[in-house]
Amino acid sequence: MRWPTGGSAISPASAALLLLGAIPRAEAAYSLQTLYQGESFFNGWSFWGNRDNLTNGAVYYVGSNEAARANVAYTNAAGNVILKADNTSTLAIGGLRNSVRITTQETYDIGSLFVMDAYHVPFGCAVWPAFWTHTRSWPSGGEQDIFEGVNLASQNQAALHTVVGCTVANTTTNVTQTGTLTYDNCDYSVAAKHGCTYTDSRNQSYGQPFADGGGGMYVAETSSDAISMWFFPRANIPADLLATNGTPDPKTWGLPWAYYPSSSCNINQYFAPQQITINIALCGDWAGQPGVFSPSCGTGSCANYVLDPSNFDDAYFEIASVRVYGGGLNTRGALSSASGVIGGIGGSQTRAPMSGARLQSSAGLMPVFLVALVVATLTQSLF
Repeated sequence: MRWPTGGSAISPASAALLLLGAIPRAEAAYSLQTLYQGESFFNGWSFWGNRDNLTNGAVYYVGSNEAARANVAYTNAAGNVILKADNTSTLAIGGLRNSVRITTQETYDIGSLFVMDAYHVPFGCAVWPAFWTHTRSWPSGGEQDIFEGVNLASQNQAALHTVVGCTVANTTTNVTQTGTLTYDNCDYSVAAKHGCTYTDSRNQSYGQPFADGGGGMYVAETSSDAISMWFFPRANIPADLLATNGTPDPKTWGLPWAYYPSSSCNINQYFAPQQITINIALCGDWAGQPGVFSPSCGTGSCANYVLDPSNFDDAYFEIASVRVYGGGLNTRGALSSASGVIGGIGGSQTRAPMSGARLQSSAGLMPVFLVALVVATLTQSLF
């Protein structure tokens, strides 16, 4: 075969490049992958069914059957899901209050958009709620806290938790987010597992102001370029997020309030497929610390505060939906797996970062393979 190029044959390599250039490049767009909503919301979630042995909170995370009996996880008349801490039982000293921690059975990889649409989130003294994602083997593979509040705080806090080496560049020359970076080292093993954190400057992002405004949406995009987080009060939800089965376009939303670029924390290396968790802790390693619980919540102890059920009338989520959109740009390579994540899935928490050669995605081999295939085909035709 000869190409019509003024009578002279084009080289096989040039022909291969022309053919590859002619292959259409699909512009990826987000589409609904999983919808947790209404009566079927709890399908695909696992209940913890144990005391809070992770953050040492004064709660017992009930199992699914007990959650129904204790009336702490259910769908209300409006079709919204209620997750709450028990607010009816008086406890003896040292008692644990019933609460909820649920985790998706499915995991979601890079190229996902996570959305929680809520009308109310838990708040009040001793209360420590969160909407977050994490790997099955923490901390290897990372964690992203999309919504997290504590006690009487008036703003949401975002955080990443990783193994050593992931940081956040704090620059004043190129504004990339609207929130305030409060700690730049994501390493879980330093600063009491603080993580790299942003604080949202808007009071509407948490607490009573969130409820008074009709709630809103917490959104996180996990791409190879960055992890970005937005909060939209009810009155300012983008049109492309109003319908659950729409095609959200984060490029049209303006600056995120929390932004973690891959330039200082390679997302492909530090983050593996994520599960979603929603929980309500009470006291524990953060909310119960002296200086955090008091003096804003009084001079008594957090553990004693938990004994009175009337203190937890506002300790509940009312959730319209949790959604995951997939197929976004900058997804992990089609032939790649999470095995390239620093630390490895199920690996040691202190494993050293892999060498640059080993961190190359196998997806990067695909263009080379295609070129070789086309060249070989053309060579056979030409010669």
